[in-house]
Amino acid sequence: IFQQGIWACAQLTGGQSGGFNCARLWQAWGVLEASEGDSAAARRCFSRALDADNRNMAAMTAWTRMEEELGNLDDARHLFERSLEKFAPGTDEKSQLWRAYELMEQRAGNEAGAQEVYRRSMRESFTAAKEAQAAEEAEEIPNPTVEMAMDSTQEEEKPLQKEFEVVRWNQGSTSMKAEIWLTDDGSIEGMVPKRTMKKKSA
Repeated sequence: IFQQGIWACAQLTGGQSGGFNCARLWQAWGVLEASEGDSAAARRCFSRALDADNRNMAAMTAWTRMEEELGNLDDARHLFERSLEKFAPGTDEKSQLWRAYELMEQRAGNEAGAQEVYRRSMRESFTAAKEAQAAEEAEEIPNPTVEMAMDSTQEEEKPLQKEFEVVRWNQGSTSMKAEIWLTDDGSIEGMVPKRTMKKKSA
């Protein structure tokens, strides 16, 4: 049955192990072989499962548990160490692997080894938490260079106001009264009353 399922899966995805979708089939087949006492066949199936999906937690833990039950603790440790490299620090999958690793050492009566695994997992978790916090704080800190550039741009966009000085000119009792506007660019503008501009009728 497993062979037929994997063959059908491989026809769709290709590859010797059938691709990602076949990983669970290989893992289940490996568990069956382990329960039947055929550890060599089980190893082949678990290896194929990880070849199809190198982050398949079920295959990792089933394989390490089989090696533990066979008394191959060094092989189980090697599998744990190799599996831990597949996941980023602080993820749920990696936390589960650390915990399974620690429990295996406890079952084996290796309290020192269990404590060492626990310390390693905590150290990695703390480091990952600090790095995440530092990254968040870096995103929240404003960039002074950007703010200064924005301020200078806003100042440049402000319209220039025209400054001028008003000089009132009054020629005594004559009607030639006017205002002279001296602008900031040095030009002169004059304002003469309309009545002065009108010619007197003969």
